[in-house]
Amino acid sequence: MTTANPLDTSSSQNQTGRAIYLSHFTPSLMAPETLESMLVQREPILQRCVESVIDSLLTGGSHHTLFVGPRGIGKTHLIALLHHRLTMRREVKDTALIAWMREEEWGVTSFFELVLRILRTLHASYPELEIEARTSPLYDLSLQQAEKMAESILLEVLGTKRLLVFLENLDDLFDQLGDQGQKAWRAFIQNHNNMVLVCTTPALFAGVSLQKSAFYGFFDIEPLQELAFEDVVRLLSNIAIERGDTDLATFITTPEGRARIRAVHHLAEGNPRIYIIFAQFLSKEALDELIPAFMHTLDELTPYYQARMKELPGQQRKIVEYLVNYRGAAPVKLIAKSCFITQQTCSSQLKQLKDKRYVRSIEQGRENYYELCEPLMRLCMEVKKQRVEPIGLFVELLRIWYTEDELKSWLEQSGSECRFDTRYVLKALEVLNQPGIEPKLQAQVKELQAAAQNNNAQARDAILDEMASTQPSNQISRIARALYLLSNIRFSAGLRNKIHPQAEQLAIDFELFLKLSEPNLSKKTATAAYCAWASASLGLFCLDEIKGTRSMPTLAALLAKFPVEAHLALITASFFVDRAAFNKWWDRLIEQVVEVSTAAQGTKFLNAGTRIMSISSTLATTKDSKLLLELPVEERRLLASLMENLGVKLN
Repeated sequence: MTTANPLDTSSSQNQTGRAIYLSHFTPSLMAPETLESMLVQREPILQRCVESVIDSLLTGGSHHTLFVGPRGIGKTHLIALLHHRLTMRREVKDTALIAWMREEEWGVTSFFELVLRILRTLHASYPELEIEARTSPLYDLSLQQAEKMAESILLEVLGTKRLLVFLENLDDLFDQLGDQGQKAWRAFIQNHNNMVLVCTTPALFAGVSLQKSAFYGFFDIEPLQELAFEDVVRLLSNIAIERGDTDLATFITTPEGRARIRAVHHLAEGNPRIYIIFAQFLSKEALDELIPAFMHTLDELTPYYQARMKELPGQQRKIVEYLVNYRGAAPVKLIAKSCFITQQTCSSQLKQLKDKRYVRSIEQGRENYYELCEPLMRLCMEVKKQRVEPIGLFVELLRIWYTEDELKSWLEQSGSECRFDTRYVLKALEVLNQPGIEPKLQAQVKELQAAAQNNNAQARDAILDEMASTQPSNQISRIARALYLLSNIRFSAGLRNKIHPQAEQLAIDFELFLKLSEPNLSKKTATAAYCAWASASLGLFCLDEIKGTRSMPTLAALLAKFPVEAHLALITASFFVDRAAFNKWWDRLIEQVVEVSTAAQGTKFLNAGTRIMSISSTLATTKDSKLLLELPVEERRLLASLMENLGVKLN
């Protein structure tokens, strides 16, 4: 069965029923149906907020909501959907007036000015209330008189109804209002109990988080998380369906489609705005528009991120700039060293940056790693740095989503030499032909490791199935894929059946890996290398005994070089595997070691194995660390380390 290629527009153009408008910055301009179709992950939050608002309106309660999340995370999308759903409810129409404030309310420097903006917004939504006629006399009064009258007009307009206010970027508004304006607003709400707020902010700020602030403890905080991989798959699928592009919707469900999305996901880091832009340009014909669309987005956002950088103290600015260039999670020690500050100072500054939501921390053992919260911030700063070179993330997107033939086909189109995008396509083709593990496989490996750490067997099996169903584009990726698939056969019977038809190619890739790795084998690298090789060899043997035996002479010759490390790797390979299958593989491998070794090497290998196997099996039962004293120092140290890695606690 063949899968339709979503980039072959000869067939998909007829199936694309309509174009939909996807606003990158102003979801309120989009049709409610489109907003609903693009809602993923956030339904529980949205429903919770709807119920909270209605409860406040019907009972006179005071449940105020604050959505917290970085730019592009989907706060405005939520506000737009919340507004749509609430305006459809009869109980809301009967009990409230709704003021949906503009995203940027500039020039509001006092509570009086905020009241005027609210009245102006209400006038636009409820012209029958003739609010403009009521407020016209204000401009002939003194400021003090106008302030009192404005509040009276608002109360008069509301009557017995309550005011539901949707307000974005609350942090900016609080900065403009100042302490006095915030206190006046809080007093008005407390005195009249006729206002319900639903607000957004990119990060928690002093106006709501400090105990001395007027609005401390006022809001129910709803932090918005980045989209998970499955959320992204649903989002892109929903957009394809909304557009009527059935070919693309089908492709997204295939292993290849999921693999490409997984790789894109690791670049975009779960930021919905990036996916919404990218989703509109998933055919090679749309390459003309993809880069300009991204550039427009970054042009719009760059001043915001520049202003945020200027707000930071010098050391914090230096740390953020380092993480922009590092492109990943870095340990405190490395950040401190690169920024020429002490680790203690660096930890303190990182804690403050985390509180401000510039960075997030990831625990790995005893160490904390830090990375930027917002991929869009990195992009904006990259644009300013790379004035000539194509922006790396765009190049990676092209490399992931389009094949080499598709990119070349685009270049061959008439007039392509004059297009702005040409240098990006040329760079993507250049990167495609460079050695290294391709992004799709890198993303699969990263998530496979995360699934193993979290003991998530379902996620592990899904990723392995995807890996087994997709073919890498270069030799290094094919070899790496073979190692991961073969090493994981022991965990999944379904995987064994899936890759059995590929046994010959996997055997070729594994043996090639052994030959390429031999020059780099040393005592220092032997333990890790042997563990990987033994696990893959055992997997290949379980998959197909004949093909698994074929590579054993090469593996045996490598194992004979460092007998102690070899036996520790063989012990590791024995875990989580059928004992009968392991013993059969073990006997064949030992025969090969003896056959390819000199008499002295063979004797040394067998003696080391006898000592280590005897002590390790007893240790696993008794947990008595004194048994280690029967081994030479090097063997003792390595076996103790192995037991610790395997989770065996010794007494």
